[in-house]
Amino acid sequence: MRTLFLYLCLLYTTVALSQNFTLTGRVSSPYEGKVYLWYGDKVDSTTVSNKEFYFSGQVPYPIKASLSVSRKFKDTGFFVLEPGDLSTDIAVENRHQVYLKSLNGSPSLNEVKDFLVFRHKNASLSNIADLLTTRLEKIIKREPKSQFAGILLADLMTDRVLPYQYAQKLYNLLDKRTQDKEDVQKIETLLSAMSKTQVGSQLPDMEFDTEKGREKLSVAKKKLTLVLFTSSDCIPCVETTRQFAELYKNYHRSHDFTIYAVYLDNERNTWLDHIHREGFRFPTLIAPKKFKDETLQSLGIIDIPSNFLIDENGKILAVNISPKGVHRGLDPEAAAYVPVPKKERKGAKKGIPAKTTTNKKRK
Repeated sequence: MRTLFLYLCLLYTTVALSQNFTLTGRVSSPYEGKVYLWYGDKVDSTTVSNKEFYFSGQVPYPIKASLSVSRKFKDTGFFVLEPGDLSTDIAVENRHQVYLKSLNGSPSLNEVKDFLVFRHKNASLSNIADLLTTRLEKIIKREPKSQFAGILLADLMTDRVLPYQYAQKLYNLLDKRTQDKEDVQKIETLLSAMSKTQVGSQLPDMEFDTEKGREKLSVAKKKLTLVLFTSSDCIPCVETTRQFAELYKNYHRSHDFTIYAVYLDNERNTWLDHIHREGFRFPTLIAPKKFKDETLQSLGIIDIPSNFLIDENGKILAVNISPKGVHRGLDPEAAAYVPVPKKERKGAKKGIPAKTTTNKKRK
């Protein structure tokens, strides 16, 4: 009787921990064949019928998942699979690439939207890091096993929104055994880098190739130096670099301000064409190994554009500061009334399209 009682208790616990989900899907593009659902260490499959498909199963907590039409690989996009009834619309392009167009019935997705809206509305507040930390702390404490919480923390740390102490505190609250391995690795890499590159810390010297040779940061820096990590084929990077370049033009001599711009470009000729076309006067360098470069990895650069603002001694004054933020530091009165102008794209007046670029890049 005792053995049976223990068995029933164990069975009840197992059922309680694994909660049911259903995923109803619709394919908006012409496709006939199998669809694969990847989550945790499982891969389920089903066949599309009349442009519709259906999955059901159990998950113990919100977990990263993805859909593909090949058993050989996962698609790069993902969503959070969780208990409940979910529905999604997907498109299959080039016969193998799955695009998630919508996801309904997901409490985690709604929480993400609320979190992002809150972050956007309060971005200008001086205590935004405290507000976001408090909000995320509640989410993690409610369900420390949820991979959704790890995703949010990794994204905030990537953008350097949180100071090191806050990020470490939140990471300690997560259940590491259940988190996605890639997110855990990303968070730990960033924590290591953030511990060395906090505001007030000394930014290590670095050296990269220029058009004519090697140049160290220690040689190039001025009273105020923006160490910028950017790229010639990333739209947000190009636009942001142009805005910083305007500040350089206006404040280089009067305020001893310069930029040390490191381009994550693997094609040297493409990089040279770009910097010549832009006509930058500040040091421009290239890191052809991109995110695999040892210096970038030691600094925790896993997203671009990224930057460090330092003084003449190499002390970090700000991390991932905006052009407007630098403008306010250089000339508070002017920054209050004059927006940072964007450099006009080449060929815009003549109706010639500018060079096609890709979106913001991640590791």
